[in-house]
Amino acid sequence: MVKKIGQWLLAIAVSLVCVELALQAAVRLGFRDLDLPSYSLAQAQPFWQEVNADFGVWHPPNARYRHRRSCFDLIYTSNAYGMRDRDVAMASPARRVVVLGDSFVEGWGVDGGRRFTEQLNSLTGIDHLNFGVAGDFGPTQASVLYKTLAAKFDHRAVIFTILPENDFLDDMPFPQRLRKGARHRPYLIGRYPDYRLQYPAGGWSPDRHRSWFFKNVLREFWLTFRAGDHAVQLVQQLIAYWQKKGDFDPLHSFYFDYTQEDFDRLRYAIEQIKATAGDRPVLIVSIPVMMDYWRATSAGTTPPLTRALTELSAKLGIAYIDLLQQMNGADRERYFLGCDPHWSDLGHRRAAEVMATWGFYGK
Repeated sequence: MVKKIGQWLLAIAVSLVCVELALQAAVRLGFRDLDLPSYSLAQAQPFWQEVNADFGVWHPPNARYRHRRSCFDLIYTSNAYGMRDRDVAMASPARRVVVLGDSFVEGWGVDGGRRFTEQLNSLTGIDHLNFGVAGDFGPTQASVLYKTLAAKFDHRAVIFTILPENDFLDDMPFPQRLRKGARHRPYLIGRYPDYRLQYPAGGWSPDRHRSWFFKNVLREFWLTFRAGDHAVQLVQQLIAYWQKKGDFDPLHSFYFDYTQEDFDRLRYAIEQIKATAGDRPVLIVSIPVMMDYWRATSAGTTPPLTRALTELSAKLGIAYIDLLQQMNGADRERYFLGCDPHWSDLGHRRAAEVMATWGFYGK
């Protein structure tokens, strides 16, 4: 009996080693898109942690993180406020713009000096404070982040980016997202405009992220575990999509496939940002992914979301730029990384050129 157990354990160990070697080869040769392990205990404290009681995921202050994929190998750093940005002061007489959004704003997969916020610094001569954060960060979180953190920094204007591909799903208050132990983040409960903010049951503790340390150690030393964890996240996203639509459309695009309830939550977040901004100019920017380009081409019409945001912006007296229209040239595929669906250096540069046309910069 003991001998058989030993044989089974040996077989399992050999199988895991073979799977690990195969995955390593697939990822390093670009056949599989996954983050590579760092093989460092220092990385076991992740760059994205639920360390903020108000909006959830954020960066620890003065953190350093190595992010590797087959097409990039970068070091991310955060400043004393947890921003992936240079050191900045809250008080400043200079013209500055607060920029809100998710991983596209933070600059997933690109060097900190090549993001569209730094490109805008050069194009306009105005500093842009980058408050972007990856980690399934939705519009409701962005509006809370602006009110509780970013608005404390002296600034003259606000840019708020929307990623339809996941923002509607990010903000949906599914019951499992509100149960005890779920990710700490705010959701809008109720109907427009009578919403209330609700967080998962059980409250929040600043020490909660310590319970993830063992999992993060496995992720940083074992690619097979990382791949399995990634697969679980994909399944969860598919379940969320299925709960939303009841089926799966291989050519889905949330420039088209959203409900009035979805838009009402987005609309409310935009209105809250506008209210916090006061008299400051606000620019809303919608960001497409490749699926959105394909769906728009197939539909042959202006997406409903573009029309709705155009109307809302006019009503609120704010500006709106749809990058689906403004970044839809023949080289659009070059706007994205080869191993990841986020913008490349070229994508960030082109986005900055488009945003630099905002009327605020000419005043």
